[in-house]
Amino acid sequence: MGQPVQQAPTWQYPPIPIPQPPGGGRRRKQKTRTRGLLIGLVVLAVLVVGSGVTLLVRLTGDDAPQTTNTPSVQPSESPSDSPSESPSPASETPSAPAAPTMDEIVTASKLYTVGPIAASKCAEPPFAPINVVAARSYYNRLLPCVNRTWLLAMKKAGLPFRAPKVAVYIGKLSSPCGIQRSVRAAYCGANETIYLPFTVDNRYYKNNPVYARAIMLNTFAHEYGHHVQKLSGILAASVSRQQKMTPNQKLLESRRRELQATCLGAAYLGANAAFTPMRNPLLANWRFLISHTGDDYARPRVHDHGNRVSNYQWSIAGYNSKQPNSCNTYTADEARVA
Repeated sequence: MGQPVQQAPTWQYPPIPIPQPPGGGRRRKQKTRTRGLLIGLVVLAVLVVGSGVTLLVRLTGDDAPQTTNTPSVQPSESPSDSPSESPSPASETPSAPAAPTMDEIVTASKLYTVGPIAASKCAEPPFAPINVVAARSYYNRLLPCVNRTWLLAMKKAGLPFRAPKVAVYIGKLSSPCGIQRSVRAAYCGANETIYLPFTVDNRYYKNNPVYARAIMLNTFAHEYGHHVQKLSGILAASVSRQQKMTPNQKLLESRRRELQATCLGAAYLGANAAFTPMRNPLLANWRFLISHTGDDYARPRVHDHGNRVSNYQWSIAGYNSKQPNSCNTYTADEARVA
């Protein structure tokens, strides 16, 4: 079995941006938002500032950006059926179609053919992550909603569907992709599980409940986007391509993968916007969130998730179009996945 492939242990996702998010009201008095709290939040790495996530993969098995036409996977030609003049020891049989290459899987997936995804028609679950039980209940009630939308999409594309598992935890938790340390949410492809640290959600909630709602919705949708990549084969193909790349190319490939998950997550939020509902303070906070998400805020600076401009553009592309074809980051120019 291959070893887990994951971010360097020193990597942190962007901390809270300096501007205060709009709406929602702060839960703490001014005197409690001290320098110590801000440093504490930074140390926690708050993966979530938008796509706010880490992808963990084990190798076992914009404003609406313009979409690009991608080539379809062509089968190899079969031998001619015309008879031979001389007898042959065995009759010829047609050869099987050639398997798609890794490049074809990521650029021309059937996932890109489904059109707008369907709304789950689920209202947002009750929200108050004051303890791990409440946070777990929120995500467990959100999960069937997201499952419903992506089940229909995968069925339409002729792709397999399996619901991911969700683990909400405190402290440290062992996984096939390494130890989860309450720093950031993560998706582990080895066991198809979304890991969500309660401590991060709870600290955001205490500071600004509405902003915390935007973060939790956005983060869960993004991590589920990685699961969609796993089901469609894009995740494994992308990681396989990455193994043969130069360091800079590997970072570019990582940005394509992360920004696509962000876009797919936003497509779900857009498809279900009328039912969540995404409006008023929640929508304002989400727009602030996607405007302040990206490698610009990472400490140390690692250019593997995309800058704030790219994160915003792909979020808007998914949210407005509601379709995976708008999320084909693998055919986008490098400038759009910066």
